Amino acid sequence: MATDSTPLTVTLAGGWEATAYRQWSFPRELPPRWNDLAHGYGDLGVFLTFESFSCWWRSFGGAARPLVTVLAREGEVKGIFPCRLVTDGKGLDNGIRSLANSETHCYDFLVAGEERSAALSGFLLAAARLFPGETITIDKLPADGPNTAPLLELLSRRSGCSQHGFHPSAPFLEVPASEAELLARLSGRVQKSLKQSRKRAAREGGVHLQAVTGGDALDATLSELFEAEYRSWKGEAGTAIKCRADAESYYRALARWAGESGALVLFLLRLEERVTAACFCLARGGTLFILKTGYDQRYRHLAPGLLLLAEVLTWCREAGGYRVCDLRGVCEPWKMEWTDRTGASGTVRIFPASFSGTLSYLTRYGWKEFLKKLPPVRYGLDRVRSKGACAADAP
Repeated sequence: MATDSTPLTVTLAGGWEATAYRQWSFPRELPPRWNDLAHGYGDLGVFLTFESFSCWWRSFGGAARPLVTVLAREGEVKGIFPCRLVTDGKGLDNGIRSLANSETHCYDFLVAGEERSAALSGFLLAAARLFPGETITIDKLPADGPNTAPLLELLSRRSGCSQHGFHPSAPFLEVPASEAELLARLSGRVQKSLKQSRKRAAREGGVHLQAVTGGDALDATLSELFEAEYRSWKGEAGTAIKCRADAESYYRALARWAGESGALVLFLLRLEERVTAACFCLARGGTLFILKTGYDQRYRHLAPGLLLLAEVLTWCREAGGYRVCDLRGVCEPWKMEWTDRTGASGTVRIFPASFSGTLSYLTRYGWKEFLKKLPPVRYGLDRVRSKGACAADAP
């Protein structure tokens, strides 16, 4: 009799096979293939590597069980779907969920482009066969990711219910080619604040930016960074990295891996030897991703967060060679002072194609959304919108 951790395999049509791994242990050949698929994702693939997901699982796996579904066609891996099976939560916390939480900066499936639609369809079919009563919840999915549109298209043709929603996130800006270009992008108020902050800092001895990419002092540098973040409002709110043992273990593990692979950059803005502000970054290709940032409130009069980002952008231009600075996370007001460009991410929730699945959907979203999905109702709504658009265009 198979144990609870034994991989489950299901044969699909067209030479496809799905294997669901239920412990964080995989064949030797899978991690390299995983990383090949992550590399094909582009710069955001730095968040989708086998090592990045391994760091996440070791820190946040908790009582859930891993459920990593691998889709292969004629023996070649074409898709990897890193999920977990949650059975001890409440309501929609249960079911198959993506390996994502509040500390996740990007999540997606790893799928070979030439087999994208078939692999996505195979994942849905395998999940329905192996875990027929489970809802699938995919969090932190990029709206413009390569898998999102094909997945939503598949769901629109599926008999079961699903729901999705995306919101602006991850503001980003192109690294300015000069200091003059940087200032020209900023509002007059921010320009004035930056100028005043630099003058105040100069009167107190001047600040300098330290960039750390690894080395023997990495753990000590991380402690300084975490302490600076803790001394900001995040410490008072209990959201700083230091406030949670699992978050601290995650970022330390992530930093060790990223340092070894050349993807880590930690920035510390120092006033003499004191850290006034700091940020934790990953880098890939032409993009610098800022994951965590914080400042010591004892130096609030210097606006250290403002100084830090200005210095980081200068470093990107003069030393790092990066073209894009991605601020990740939600569109906080301070981020939007630097740019008006954002990405978008959100959640896709897929209910079982059954009476109980439909009932679960209705319990959460109500009849209104359900009726909108019925073909006759959708057709009628499209006709109304079309007539409304024509009326608006009429002279």
